[in-house]
Amino acid sequence: MWLLTSLLACSWSTTTTEAPVDVTAAPAAPVAEAPAPAPERSPRLLRPPTETGHMDLAEERAHKKARKAWFEEIHRAPDGVDWRAIERQNGLAQIAKRNALASGVLPQVELGPAKWVERGSENQAGRMHAATLTSDGEWLYAGSALGGIWRGRPDGSDWTPLGDNLYGGAHHMVVLGDGDVIIATTNWGRVHRTTDEGRTWEEPSGIPWLWGVRRLVEHEGDVFLVVTEPYDNCSLMRSSDQGQSFEVVLPMPQGCGDIWVPREGEGAIYAFDGPTVMVSADGGDSWQERGTLPASVRTEVTGSEAGAPRLYAVADSTTLYRSDDAGWTWEALREVEDYWSRLVASIDDPDRFAWGGVEVHLTRDGGESFERPNEWWEYYENPADLLHADIMGLQVQRDATGAEIWYLSTDGGLYISRDKVDTVENLSLTGLRVSQYYDVHTSVTKPEQVAAGAQDQGFQRTKEGVEGRFWFDQLISGDYGHITSTDGSHKLLYTNYPGVMLILEGQNDPALYWADFPADNYAWIPPIVADPDEPEAVFFAGGQLWRYERQATDYWEPEVYSSQSFSSDGYEYMSALAFSPLDSDRAYAATSYGRLFWSTDKGRTWVDARDGTAPWPHYFYGHALHPSITDTELVYVGGSGYGGGMAVMRSTNGGKRWEDWSQGLPETHVYTLVEAPDGSGTMFAGTETAAYMREVDGDAWIDITAADAPVTIYWSAEALQHENTIRFGTYGRGIWDYQLDPEGLGCFPVVDHDDDGHDCDVDCDDFD
Repeated sequence: MWLLTSLLACSWSTTTTEAPVDVTAAPAAPVAEAPAPAPERSPRLLRPPTETGHMDLAEERAHKKARKAWFEEIHRAPDGVDWRAIERQNGLAQIAKRNALASGVLPQVELGPAKWVERGSENQAGRMHAATLTSDGEWLYAGSALGGIWRGRPDGSDWTPLGDNLYGGAHHMVVLGDGDVIIATTNWGRVHRTTDEGRTWEEPSGIPWLWGVRRLVEHEGDVFLVVTEPYDNCSLMRSSDQGQSFEVVLPMPQGCGDIWVPREGEGAIYAFDGPTVMVSADGGDSWQERGTLPASVRTEVTGSEAGAPRLYAVADSTTLYRSDDAGWTWEALREVEDYWSRLVASIDDPDRFAWGGVEVHLTRDGGESFERPNEWWEYYENPADLLHADIMGLQVQRDATGAEIWYLSTDGGLYISRDKVDTVENLSLTGLRVSQYYDVHTSVTKPEQVAAGAQDQGFQRTKEGVEGRFWFDQLISGDYGHITSTDGSHKLLYTNYPGVMLILEGQNDPALYWADFPADNYAWIPPIVADPDEPEAVFFAGGQLWRYERQATDYWEPEVYSSQSFSSDGYEYMSALAFSPLDSDRAYAATSYGRLFWSTDKGRTWVDARDGTAPWPHYFYGHALHPSITDTELVYVGGSGYGGGMAVMRSTNGGKRWEDWSQGLPETHVYTLVEAPDGSGTMFAGTETAAYMREVDGDAWIDITAADAPVTIYWSAEALQHENTIRFGTYGRGIWDYQLDPEGLGCFPVVDHDDDGHDCDVDCDDFD
């Protein structure tokens, strides 16, 4: 069993409104003063995705918790600084910019010949949240996590993005008419509407600064919104003008409640104010108290019209209740497990009800018994007809013929069921390009071969012989990041999964091996860097610097490489490691506490940069660390820039002194830094909402996303070695290339092909 061995190595505890489960991780044990010995292990070959059914449900939930904690830690900010509020403002600024560009109010900034090109994945979808079919049955609208809104045909063909300019995606969605008005919102509380199919977006009036959104539904032409303000001060709001404005129609002072409305025809509206059922027969103008549940603060509700209606409710995410008399009385059915506040009931069959977590839990007998349509790992045997893990949305409606259809949104795309989840069909096998990538790595010797580490869609590699946008094979399931190799090829490639390191050998049909993490303190997906001088060795960044070296065909042994401790209190760890591409003896490191180090003996000994002029002690985690490709003394580091921090810093003397290099950036987190491959020294940065460029002697960073690239997280970036291009991996909209020379007019790379002493950029014919 290749189960994670050190899954919860994080030392913080936090909860986010985005997460479907509480985010809590136990503190790691303090690091001993003496270097920890490498644990005993035996070599094992990794199994393919079809054989990864090794984690039970509890273990998988723990895995999801750790990922949420890792994501939260990336946004560390000073006490009293709300990074979400800051990024909301950044996202709204991006929407305002896109609106101005689309309407012609703001002229397009010319940045030379450079252009954006979308690369995919064409066939590996990421997290979806919502779906709805237009009344004429012609179009299906779907909301993604951080990839906007998509429109396609009911069979999952002809997907088109309508929300690349919509920050935060669409966790809840209402489509009025046949797409005349689209209203979208995120769990953390921004509401936008469009009347021009996503060309521009506007915020409705009357909505306060929200903490979150529980539900967004349409009933008899009105739109209802359950909003969560800070400290669970919830309310039900209504719009009678197609989402242009909202007003409160039901305060919820007893706790965070919910709403259920009939999905066809007229009917009463049911809402929960804490444990109390409230009913309105006049569209929300007046409310009457009905039954109550046992004391609860948070309640979710759904219903079946066939039960006149029958209602199902989950109180405080623990207990499932059923009412057979429209909310007057309630029967406790069972305790729920693996519950992520996703629930829905059939229109036609009052006994058919489901909730979602890692998997779907379905009852056909009104809650007497439950079953799972398939185990989460079975998906890999048949992605077309079996559900992916992590159920992020459940909706039921009728199609144009009157038949009941179910939509199930997962971390691996969108599904439809026409038989109440007896069977399902994957609608996202082609064209729903919402992959969430942590890292992308293009082979320098075989550039058509691209490897990618995805959130919950595993380690992927491009299919052979496919032109245009990338199509990927998923070699193994899970979450993978920090892809690295010594020479830039895919002959021997390393990447990390929480708890284990994956090693791939062979460019064509790679063998997959793995190695346990050492006994140390480290990040959830710790940074690793292939040894720049030895392809069969890789460095591992923990509380100390470790080095794995191949001992046998399928076995890599770790040992402590440096006596330097990077942990000041047993919780700190290395958050970045990099070697100069010009001199492998020059190394740089950063820690999760924002300390910076440099080395001139390939990382054996280190000097703390605080022994001179220390950088601002911002909370670095998941640093972007980039030594220049043109100057051994030049190095950049990026991370959290909230609360007045410096999101990018630069050293021009080999890491001894650092300066602020954040000019032009908003307060944000810099996920990635990379340098143009043409030797110009131009730098590129990926942030929470946009990509930026800055010349080496430039005064400030410039937003390069313009109106073409999506508003999403730019998580990774690499400089392609076969063309003058920066390749970004985004967390929500797949892979995008920023082509600096799209016409190929210059020579690249700049070399002397005919060995006459003149490089191709100045030689009129460099092949003569």
